[in-house]
Amino acid sequence: MNNGMRYAVIATSVLVIAAMVMVWLTVDLNAAGQVASIVAACAAVIALARELLRRGGQSAVAVALRTGRASARSGADANSGITGPANSLHGEFQAERTGDADGDGGNANTGIRLS
Repeated sequence: MNNGMRYAVIATSVLVIAAMVMVWLTVDLNAAGQVASIVAACAAVIALARELLRRGGQSAVAVALRTGRASARSGADANSGITGPANSLHGEFQAERTGDADGDGGNANTGIRLS
């Protein structure tokens, strides 16, 4: 979140709090409690919807860029890129200008390997 957005969120929060205080001061406490309950319920629904939309809309990006050389001998593994379970990484994958992989009897990876 950039600074402009932070300031906007802080300013909006201050205004909402000030408005709620004004309502509490001008109406009786029973009505103020009802208003506060409605405001809290609306805020909770908005926060939940925002989080669900944010998680669904963003995807992780895995990039292996300018990786070094990987050499594996006699059944060994060597990796200078990205490796992991296929179900743990989601989104876009890129491998650019990766290093040399030499797997003389082993497994060598300089890009992206999902298992």
